Amino acid sequence: MMPNNLGSACAILHTVIAAARELLRTHRFLPSYMRPTLIWVVFVLGLTFLASAEKSCARQETIERLDKPMLLDGRMTDPRWKAAPVYRDFKTVLPQYGKTPSQQTEVYLAQDARTLYVAVRSFDDEPKRIRAGNADRGDPWKGDWVTLCLDSENDHLSSFYFLVTPANARAAGILDSNGAPLLPYTLNWQSAASTDERGWIAEMAIPLTGLPHPVNSRVKMSFKVARFISRNAEEADFPENDPQRMNLERFHTVLLCGVPPSALDDQQVFRKALDEKKQDRLRLRLLDNQQQLEQWGKASVLDYLVFPSTDFAASDHPLQFQRSPEDAKVAELLVKMEYAPGRQVGNLQRFLIRSATTSLIVIKDDQIRYEQYFNGYSRDSICSSFSVAKSFDSALVGIAIADGKIISVHDPITKYLPELLQRDPRFAAITIKDLLQMSAGIRYEESPPYHDDDVTYHAADLRTAALEQTAIVDPPGKYFLYNDYHPLLIGLILERATGQPVSQYFQKKIWDSLRMEYAGSWSTDLEHPPFEKMLVGINARAIDFAKFGSLMLHRGQWQGQRVLSEQWVQEATQEEEKPAGYYRQDADFFSNGHYYKYFWWGDQRPDAKSDFHAAGNRGQYIYVSPERNVVIVRTGFDYGVPTGRWLSLFRRLADNL
Repeated sequence: MMPNNLGSACAILHTVIAAARELLRTHRFLPSYMRPTLIWVVFVLGLTFLASAEKSCARQETIERLDKPMLLDGRMTDPRWKAAPVYRDFKTVLPQYGKTPSQQTEVYLAQDARTLYVAVRSFDDEPKRIRAGNADRGDPWKGDWVTLCLDSENDHLSSFYFLVTPANARAAGILDSNGAPLLPYTLNWQSAASTDERGWIAEMAIPLTGLPHPVNSRVKMSFKVARFISRNAEEADFPENDPQRMNLERFHTVLLCGVPPSALDDQQVFRKALDEKKQDRLRLRLLDNQQQLEQWGKASVLDYLVFPSTDFAASDHPLQFQRSPEDAKVAELLVKMEYAPGRQVGNLQRFLIRSATTSLIVIKDDQIRYEQYFNGYSRDSICSSFSVAKSFDSALVGIAIADGKIISVHDPITKYLPELLQRDPRFAAITIKDLLQMSAGIRYEESPPYHDDDVTYHAADLRTAALEQTAIVDPPGKYFLYNDYHPLLIGLILERATGQPVSQYFQKKIWDSLRMEYAGSWSTDLEHPPFEKMLVGINARAIDFAKFGSLMLHRGQWQGQRVLSEQWVQEATQEEEKPAGYYRQDADFFSNGHYYKYFWWGDQRPDAKSDFHAAGNRGQYIYVSPERNVVIVRTGFDYGVPTGRWLSLFRRLADNL
């Protein structure tokens, strides 16, 4: 790597010399014999500052600004590439972390007044085996590719990706917090690619005005470059990835000079991307289920647009929380909160926008203290629950027990699902409690050949999937394993025990009882009659999710009406002793004072009632603090920051409001 730090060093030296001249001018009374000494001191100080600048620039390169645009031809023939900083220290991500890649890769950066230029030289000792693909192909990820990942605001909260293949097929979009494609993003960027006897080259020209960044002529940005060699199923990254840290925390920082103001702010970028994703999901409605599986991609908060659903009406007399706004206090409490090492929240509104948040509601003593919406969302925008739905499932079990429909959580599941015995008599040992605690010993593998995650999310017939594709691998109660077959089995038990669809029971017992302000729905599979997607898919407004949190805060009592038994709320949310090694999945998370109960996550408070929360994919949370009388709802189209850091934020709010 050869950083261009001459400009920074010269600027520092120029400042030192100017200071020396001013010192000599204003101290002419100094004896002549002292002036050489002063000059010598200034010279030494200048060298010290130069050394400091050298070290600083080694950590943060200044990308040289070109006086005219770079020529892009896919062959790096523009001679100015030779003067650009080059990065070579790639390490593998796949098939293993941290290994020396099978092929060498070099990355070059340059900029002019309006454009960031990137060249990636991918060496290959078997160039005929490069899988270039077709430039017109709809899925460029299937062959060889290189991707620039760019955090244009250098705040570790979101990034863009720009992918190019050897055939110059390309894609661009926004990455999620784990570095996977999340949303599409249309930008007028350019690329060129070619293959030769040494491998292949990709060049990119990315307009800086099309990316959000701080208003400053000298802008810090950070980047990562990934290369995929299809024939080896090998991905190598610069900088080296680290599975123990957020993907964005491993980006390499550079300084761009003379950067023009951005034409977009973050909310405009995210709204545009979400609108594109919405159109993509609406197109999926026209496809049959098999085509959906092939084109679906990552689960999205917009999936409610695709799945069929059972609808719930808004209440004729909706409950309205009282309001006592404390926006400034909430912002002040969080301003110094770290969401990443060395990164503080600062401006709360900007942080929430940048962290892919769509709503944040804080309720203290039954009064709304903070309620704001972001990234194109408003109070009446639909929010998908994802796995927050499981916590509603848990409440339905408690209600069914109170109604006498289910005897106890200790009932064997085969009492309600006897056909499981025909496949494996060991199902008789599994209780409803084992399902609620994610400890039934049932297989759950996302990888081939089972693809259980795809089955539980996409299957056209979820009843059959739950009854015929579940398999026992261990005795129940031995260990925790997050398993989406469990809520499906709970749904079947509720359906048979109550003699009605789960959504019908839900509407009567929870939705109507809480006097929801808006209409809602529960996504279903494609069967007739349909079966609710018990693991996900309650679609409601954030303020109505807050009502469910408030029900749990008040131990099942709601506006003078008993909806859940107090005993059930205690049993469902508070910790109980578990055997050693029980939390072998996500052991680090559970070692930090967390636990799992009846489809609720717990957060210990020594010598007090524990806080607890419902959590869903992409960062949907209902956080309840009984000790502080606080409910917090956060929804988003992505996590933005890891769950553990959101929980720290919520706890700080609860403790200090």
